[in-house]
Amino acid sequence: MSRFPPFARLLLVILLCMASAPPGLAALEQHEHNGTTPRNESGLSLDNGKPWQTDAPLRKGMEAIQRDIQDALPRIRAGSQTPRQYAALARKMHNHVHHVTKYCKLPPKADSQLHLVLGEVLQGAEAMEAQNGQSSGAAMIVHALDLYGRHFDHAGWKPLDH
Repeated sequence: MSRFPPFARLLLVILLCMASAPPGLAALEQHEHNGTTPRNESGLSLDNGKPWQTDAPLRKGMEAIQRDIQDALPRIRAGSQTPRQYAALARKMHNHVHHVTKYCKLPPKADSQLHLVLGEVLQGAEAMEAQNGQSSGAAMIVHALDLYGRHFDHAGWKPLDH
């Protein structure tokens, strides 16, 4: 990931994520209950049928993203998450993604797959900062975390408690 300056990496992530349209919170909850697979997996694939390898900075960053979203989910589901709390959560997501893109060192193919996941996290953070897309932004990040867990080898990774 260090081949490009930070701004270029972030721009690449944003461009990659613009093509995807993850489900909103209602669609996410429907997915959880009916057992179907989401239609759009943001173009992610496995490494010859196996999850992509990870490194310590990636695992640490993804665990931080998951922890912060998990902590906010009860308020989001209850409709009590305030715009200020959404903005703070979005800032945390941006910081975590920045840390991952700065320190994570994956082979190019794994890196390109990771950018799809991180792009969805950033897209969710942007939606959380908007006046009318806050809960759907959180759902995008939950979706990205689910995709990460299915496509990357992260020992001990557990899906979020939805």
